[in-house]
Amino acid sequence: MPTSESHHPKQRPPRKKACNNCTKSKVRCSLEKPACSRCRSTGRVCEYSASALGRDSPSGEGGFTEDAGIAYPGSAIDSTPRFDSISVMPIPLPLASTPSSTAWSPSSHIHVRRQVAVASGWRDGDGLDFRTVDLVPSANAEDIRDRWLRPYILPPLGQDEVPKVYHPFTLQYISRILSTYPRCMLKDKDVPPIIHRSQIEGKELPRSLANCYSLVRMWEQAVPGSEMMVMSTLEKEMERLAAEHPEQDYELLSAFQAYLLYTIMLYFSPRGGSSLVNDKMMITLMEMAFRTARNGLFCAAELAHARPTWESWIVVAAKRRAIFTMYLFSSVYNADRLLPNFVADEMRGVYAPGNKALWEAKDRETWSKEYDRYLLQWEDGILEISELWRSAETGSTERRERIERWVQSADEFGMTIFGVCVHIHGC
Repeated sequence: MPTSESHHPKQRPPRKKACNNCTKSKVRCSLEKPACSRCRSTGRVCEYSASALGRDSPSGEGGFTEDAGIAYPGSAIDSTPRFDSISVMPIPLPLASTPSSTAWSPSSHIHVRRQVAVASGWRDGDGLDFRTVDLVPSANAEDIRDRWLRPYILPPLGQDEVPKVYHPFTLQYISRILSTYPRCMLKDKDVPPIIHRSQIEGKELPRSLANCYSLVRMWEQAVPGSEMMVMSTLEKEMERLAAEHPEQDYELLSAFQAYLLYTIMLYFSPRGGSSLVNDKMMITLMEMAFRTARNGLFCAAELAHARPTWESWIVVAAKRRAIFTMYLFSSVYNADRLLPNFVADEMRGVYAPGNKALWEAKDRETWSKEYDRYLLQWEDGILEISELWRSAETGSTERRERIERWVQSADEFGMTIFGVCVHIHGC
């Protein structure tokens, strides 16, 4: 019996495929040609598969791919952040877990500003690119810069601010650990815990870190008689880092990491039997920490309890580690000079670092899966560093449960932070 086309059910028009970059990242694609909005904003080459070329976008589909999972539409208004790589439904943080206005807080501006870090950023086969990171600028980063001088030239942060008491063994514990950080760089492909491995495994290291690896090796392996030459070279590099003011987050972070490692090395591995670190270096160190923190110590997505881009998380996690390390070093420096140490109250609300699985993930897919588990584990709000300090909640069942949950997944750096806080605060 003859059949006609009308007797066959009409097939649904095929969905238009996203570009190759958006398909790989499993995010929403605007489907624009010759380049979609996401590829344009990240500076990537936008390519569509041959089967997708020439098709028109089906009405009402809004550019979602079949395997894109949950995506969140962006907005032309700058006040609405767009999280390009999120595939987990955001869960609002409980009020008690949200950084308060008296603690570390984003900028008082309502909008979330996208920080674009154009650098020689590392790109691997996973597409890791540090040219664009989404951080929330902070309005109170100046308190980090003023921390070391505050007891002497500025009024205290609060009426109850009293010096912390360090046991000599606690200071010895901090010193022994920090002294190993520069020596980690003597081995090829090894990193101290304040530098993420992706920062050195790219095709081209940031200049600050490339110089740092060379100078640390020159310092630690100096031939007798060459000390003055090495010291002169190191001083010039530290002066260069202090004088330069890069605008990009990635370059700011690299410069701060390098200066911090030089300071630690000079203090714990002196030449001639005395430390070469002075107050001027400490002031410079605090200034560089301020520059690094000013662009943000939170990813925009973190504050929405959602998954950020891997690049954004790497930058912000390395920032937090470096700044906490600076505070540990400052504690030793002050104690050796019989100067007071105070709780870094300006860091209240910043997330406690140290998740081993996230920090050591070797590719985007592994990190994304681990971060999704991390979000589920911390539905009640990510642990803040201030939860490890003494407070009215210290010793409570709820606080103890949260700290133990964090400790279970902490790496060596996290355990260092935990050990110091236990000695001081009894958390």
